[in-house]
Amino acid sequence: MSSRLNMTASLGDVPHHSDSAVPCSVHDDSTGDVASELSLLSDIESLSASLGEKFEEIRMIHDLTARLELQDDPSETCQELLEQLIVCVTCETLIIQLDPDDDDVLGGGIQGIGKPIELSTLDNIVLAAMDENGFGSGIGEQPSAPEDTPDTNAVAKRRVGDRPDWQKETVIVNHSSHPDLADRRVVLMPIARGSVRLGRLIAIRNSSSNEFGTIEVDLMRSVLMVLALHLMNKRQFNEMQSMLEGTVRSLASALDAKDAYTHGHSSRVADLAVQLALRLGLGDRSAESLQLAGILHDIGKIGIDDSVLKKPGSLTAEEFDQIKRHPVLGYEILKDIRPFRHILPAVRHHHESWDGGGYPDGLAGDEIPRDAQILAVADAFDAMISDRPYRRGMPLEKVREIFQKGRGQQWAADVVDALLQSHDLMLAYAEQRPFARPDLQPQA
Repeated sequence: MSSRLNMTASLGDVPHHSDSAVPCSVHDDSTGDVASELSLLSDIESLSASLGEKFEEIRMIHDLTARLELQDDPSETCQELLEQLIVCVTCETLIIQLDPDDDDVLGGGIQGIGKPIELSTLDNIVLAAMDENGFGSGIGEQPSAPEDTPDTNAVAKRRVGDRPDWQKETVIVNHSSHPDLADRRVVLMPIARGSVRLGRLIAIRNSSSNEFGTIEVDLMRSVLMVLALHLMNKRQFNEMQSMLEGTVRSLASALDAKDAYTHGHSSRVADLAVQLALRLGLGDRSAESLQLAGILHDIGKIGIDDSVLKKPGSLTAEEFDQIKRHPVLGYEILKDIRPFRHILPAVRHHHESWDGGGYPDGLAGDEIPRDAQILAVADAFDAMISDRPYRRGMPLEKVREIFQKGRGQQWAADVVDALLQSHDLMLAYAEQRPFARPDLQPQA
């Protein structure tokens, strides 16, 4: 009995089986999945930010290259670049300094944006940044300013110029105890194309700002690569332009040497044609073409016999036919010189007449190239006011009368109007006219 009771009691001590009451160990994978997803989201956000920054870099470079033109002044190009760059790279001061040895080609000089900074202070910052990066060793003591030199900037510029390594590689200073750098973060970056160094970028921000990071440095480097390529192209363009101008001057001198009576005629015609083009509202490109065409418009006269070209009296019909060959001869002389191809129509057609009675091709009205229309008026004006072997130059009143009669018949009406409405221009050129025949009486 007692043993049964004890057994019952023992059984009673055992709890009833229940699923909810039985402890068990369960492995939950959801925690790991969440962590993985969070990590993935973080990676995506980081990648998205990186792509956004890279897109901004590409967009900026695209905008920059779209605006660059070889005719642009390098200082204006650099200023525009700085205005775009400072939007993407937060700086207290951004500066581009072109190589002063390139004054004749790129203009040298310095362009900046942001907080102004004294040149001497800037040079001290540059020197300190180079010293911080180990470029200062072996340079020696810097020269001090002479007592009679009030401009310390000149000394500072010489100090930097004495250090040939300032252009060699990028210098980044985010932390420094140097007095000139203690409250600044600085990036010095060369503007270079291959082994050719063209200048440098200087980026300065306060030490309370973020450090210069890889993305910002890469952006600056990418932009400067575009600038360096443009500046190299600009340098080559300027050199070719200089060679072209030398060729033009040589050709013009050859023509002047052949006919002393027309000495300076081509230059005066070129200058007047440019002024007329501007007063007609034409652009700089057209003015530049007219400058070149004006200088070379009579180059074909090199092929005309001296006895005809310098004849003091009236020409016979046969002699005048020889003179009329000079536009075509000029065209033939210049046609195979690529930089002169755009002026060929003006050279060939500057003796065409609005009514179709001119030469060599008998073009009429708007068939005559616009530059040739302008050149025809400038050429005729200078011929009228200048002395010739057989006559003195005409007074302005006579010139006005001839142009009024020929307006819309021999010459384009609007070009004649541009000349006649510019009395100051006519007077200025009349005062320059050469008086080669003082023995002849002036024309009435």
